[in-house]
Amino acid sequence: MQTLKLLEDVMRQKEQALIQYIRYMREAQDSQDTDSAALFADLAKAEEKHITVIRDQVANFSKSTNLDKYQSINQYTSQHFDETTQ
Repeated sequence: MQTLKLLEDVMRQKEQALIQYIRYMREAQDSQDTDSAALFADLAKAEEKHITVIRDQVANFSKSTNLDKYQSINQYTSQHFDETTQ
């Protein structure tokens, strides 16, 4: 669970950074500073890629965590059922 929480925190930070880069890019575009606008656009694209990777990791980790919970419940139920039928 700790890993999942850390991944979610990092993803939120990356999303905030993405928002900031887009703001900076638009400000640079408004001031006709094409070099800075291009730089912030590239940084925003990089953040989007990072967010995608982290989202995939969160989804995979969540599935495995939920699957582990399901498997342990299933195992407990199987053992308990076997004990009561013997």
